Amino acid sequence: MLGLGLEQIADILSRLESQTISVHPKQCVRLRHRRATCTRCADACPTHAITWSESLQIDSDKCTGCGICATVCPSGAIEARSPTNVELLTQVQERAKEQAAVVFACPKHLKAMESNGAHFIRVNCLGRLDASILVGAVAAGARSVCLMDGACAECPNTTGRAVAAQMAQTANALLQAWGLSPRIASVSQFAPESKTPTRVSASTQGVSRRAFFDLLARETTKATAITIASVLGSTNAQEKEEEIKKGELPTRAPVKQQILLKCLRRIGKPVVKDWEGNLWAQFGFAVKCNGCQMCAFFCPTGALTKIEQEGKLGVTFKIALCTNCRLCQEICYLKSVTLSMTIDLNKVVDGTVDTFLMADAKAAFWRLSPEERFEQTLKSHLGKE
Repeated sequence: MLGLGLEQIADILSRLESQTISVHPKQCVRLRHRRATCTRCADACPTHAITWSESLQIDSDKCTGCGICATVCPSGAIEARSPTNVELLTQVQERAKEQAAVVFACPKHLKAMESNGAHFIRVNCLGRLDASILVGAVAAGARSVCLMDGACAECPNTTGRAVAAQMAQTANALLQAWGLSPRIASVSQFAPESKTPTRVSASTQGVSRRAFFDLLARETTKATAITIASVLGSTNAQEKEEEIKKGELPTRAPVKQQILLKCLRRIGKPVVKDWEGNLWAQFGFAVKCNGCQMCAFFCPTGALTKIEQEGKLGVTFKIALCTNCRLCQEICYLKSVTLSMTIDLNKVVDGTVDTFLMADAKAAFWRLSPEERFEQTLKSHLGKE
């Protein structure tokens, strides 16, 4: 990959490991297959501590621990820690008990927040807040979630503000799909006397008084019924790497994905079936697929798994584990993998598993010896690189 061996790439990526960043090199899609083009961590890094060009380069001295790379990484190769998402949500739960609004602020807002008596949760950068934290705050009982961005205008880290805004938009879209009004907003100032943001949510406009209070009552009932313990469950235990079978690559659902699923399931059932976003993608394939199953072999989260059924080769697909990393589509040398951004939310919360049978197990390709099949598939996937 890019002229470097896999062990070299893993070693370089591990240099990013720090007190605030946890690294799982084998989950990086660029490490799993050389056809992968993902550069989300490098594109979002405000200090250029991570760069992808002709080769991967890590400059740990430039890393500020903002956590943005962990927010945008789709496969869980990079995750935030000190605090982890679990630890951060524990703080959220305590704040939700004390005040209606959960307020997040970066260190630049520290003095201003202390001077007006507001209670807040400190994060190195607002861009560290992924959808699991924002939705999780609502699941923990927060009536509103405020992202203090008053200092962002003068901050050289403009990426953080943009990522935070995108995550807030995605989280609000999910809340609406679950029948809740948007509760997450960026605010420049916070009024401690009201304990709520001064900005009025546009979602209440055009709603009748009776409908508004019916919605408010329904939301309050849902929110107060959820505790952080029930939301997180055994997430800590799931962070451990599973034993890897010989000849297989490790699979691991990102912790933020696990938390988001738990939060959404605890909130209830979605009121919108078909939803379009970038958190998941619906897998499919074209008739030209030969059933090589490499899409499942390289999948980093275990959303795709190999099967043989009814004399045919295929894969199973669990959309709840899909993170839209798009590796399966990029590595398919026949270009037969299709990914739809419109997904069925019921399949997500129910953990539905779809079965796709692709090719006759007795076809010419599969009459080759295992060594010949491997060599032919490897050449087709990797080309002459």
